[in-house]
Amino acid sequence: RFDYALNKLNSGFKNAGLNSYKTNSKLSKHSIFVGLASSIHNPSLEINTSKVDQLIQSESFLLFRANSNQPLYVLAKDESGLLYAINKLIAEKLYLETIVDVFESPEMVLRGTSIGLQKTEYLPGRDVYEYPYTQESFPWFYDKDHWTKYLDMMEENRYNSLYLWNGHPFSSLVKLDDYPYALEVDEETFAKNEVMYKFIAEEANKRGIWLIQMFYNILLPKPFADKHNLKTQDRNRIITPLIEDYTRKSIAEFVEKYPNVGLLVTLGEA
Repeated sequence: RFDYALNKLNSGFKNAGLNSYKTNSKLSKHSIFVGLASSIHNPSLEINTSKVDQLIQSESFLLFRANSNQPLYVLAKDESGLLYAINKLIAEKLYLETIVDVFESPEMVLRGTSIGLQKTEYLPGRDVYEYPYTQESFPWFYDKDHWTKYLDMMEENRYNSLYLWNGHPFSSLVKLDDYPYALEVDEETFAKNEVMYKFIAEEANKRGIWLIQMFYNILLPKPFADKHNLKTQDRNRIITPLIEDYTRKSIAEFVEKYPNVGLLVTLGEA
C-alpha cells in the first residue's frame, strides 16, 4: 500500500509536468517529505511536533508547509492515511501552494459498500440465497477492468471496506480434502474464482479497502446436502457433528487461503 501511494504521487507529478520527487535526508524548500508519523523523529526534519501529535487516529493525515522556504510534509498515521493525503495533494494541486496546513481524520471507522452475489430469482432446483460463483450467474464478477474502476471509485471516495454478500461462498472458493464432493462449481470455474478472488482482495488491499465476505450460517452446499440426505437450509435442524465439521473446515480453509479477507456471519437459521 505504501509503494502504491508513492507510485501515485510520482505519476501525479509527471502528469503535472513536474520533476519526480526524491526523499533525501537533507531537505530543501523544493523537497516533499513523505512518510508515516513515526518517521518524523529524524532531527533533520524541521516540523512542529504539535502538528504531528494530531496524527492519533487511523487514516488521519497532515499536509504542511510553513512558508515558501520550507519543504512540504506529507505525513499520516498509517499507509491508508498516506494514500488519502497523496490523493488530496495531487487532486487539489496543493504542492503549488506557498503555505499548506491541512489535517483530516475520519469520523467513521468503517465506510463501505455492499455487493450482492445473489439474484432476484431462484436458480433452478435451488432455494433462496443459493448462488454459486459462476460466469453464467455473475459475468461482471470476472471482469478485472470493471473491478479496477470500481475499486478506484471506492478509493477516491475513501471507502475502506467492501462487503461481498452470498449465502454460502465457501463451496465456490475452497476445496476440502475431507469433502471434495462439496464443491459446487466445475474445475475450470473454480480456477477462475481463485484468480478473481485473489485479484479483488489484493487490489482492494492496495487501496486501503478491507474485503469482507458475508455468509449465512448455517447453509450447506447442495452437493453436500444431497449426498447426506440433508436440506441445504433448515431453521429447525440439529447441528450434527457432520455439519459442524464441514462448516468449521470450510471456514478454516478460507481463512488460510485468503488471510486478509474478513468474514461477516449472518444467522440464516436464527
